[in-house]
Amino acid sequence: MKNIIIPLSTLLLLACNQNTKTAGNQDLPFFHFDQIEYYHKDISKKELQTIGAKEDKTRKEQALLQILTGNVPVSIKDTLFIKNMDILGFEKDTIDAKLNPKISHLFSLREVLKPVTSPVTPDFGDVLIFRRDKHIIGMAKISFDGSKHQMIGERYNDSNFGQSGEYKELEKILKQYKQ
Repeated sequence: MKNIIIPLSTLLLLACNQNTKTAGNQDLPFFHFDQIEYYHKDISKKELQTIGAKEDKTRKEQALLQILTGNVPVSIKDTLFIKNMDILGFEKDTIDAKLNPKISHLFSLREVLKPVTSPVTPDFGDVLIFRRDKHIIGMAKISFDGSKHQMIGERYNDSNFGQSGEYKELEKILKQYKQ
């Protein structure tokens, strides 16, 4: 009887372990959304440095720096900056809903394939506003040059975002809106 129990329990453990791995490969999206607003602004590093170096910045310049290099927004309720992006010359597009599953997959919790680090100071010229039933449920500021991001409202820890090629894939998707 012992000879049967040990191999049977080993086989059972292996099967359970395999099911756990399979379940771990399913997407755990940071946001559950039905619409994405995409704001983008092309500004050169030199222009940004010039504005940053000015002693007497205008209110518009201060607001622009807060969005591009600062930590605005700080919470999901911090929506005033969205109106400011219109004033500051950000272009606004609504992402085609057909792309939602692909973008949801990119903005999902996953294991790191190859860690990415960048010493570049980020400028967040790309901002995604995630909505569900017209309510803002999350925001993501992306710096493709610096491979950095800031997210608000995410359901899971986003520290590994971008470590598995998400920046490159997201940039390909959003490129069509920058023309």
